[in-house]
Amino acid sequence: MKLSLQSLLFVFLALSATGCIIEESVGPEGPMGPPGNANVFSLGFDFFLDDAVVNGAVASVQYEVPDLTASVVDDGAILMFFRDQGTWTAMPYTFGVESQDLPAVDYTVSLGFGYEVGFLEVFYEASTDAINLRQLPDREMKMVVIDGWYHGKRNVDLTDWEIVKATFGLSD
Repeated sequence: MKLSLQSLLFVFLALSATGCIIEESVGPEGPMGPPGNANVFSLGFDFFLDDAVVNGAVASVQYEVPDLTASVVDDGAILMFFRDQGTWTAMPYTFGVESQDLPAVDYTVSLGFGYEVGFLEVFYEASTDAINLRQLPDREMKMVVIDGWYHGKRNVDLTDWEIVKATFGLSD
């Protein structure tokens, strides 16, 4: 899959309109990785709660992403990572929030995503709607798009950004 300048500009404009900035992964081999990995690339952006629609216990931001083609949806994969305390963590991710009075979890919050052709949604989902989701932190995100599956790399730990980055020749 070749990423056209028009396609990249459209993604940039769509995400910057929501306050997000995307960055294409460009390494020494070019924007799409080394030969054999031309179907894998990453996009960086920020998930801002100011842009989120809150519906009960869910706060979500929707993005138009033209590079999420039918080929990606049907035969490929999307990997998502968020930065927390200096490290990249695979999504979906759920954390518990403890009571200040008792050493017990009061509720959980999941950071997740969904996608379809041309569309990405990133969301926080709490186990209760009694909390203010807008008080949760904004997140720096990375999305890895695999257009089709490179079968020679089946034994890759897709939950570790550093391994995914090295395997597919992606850059920070």
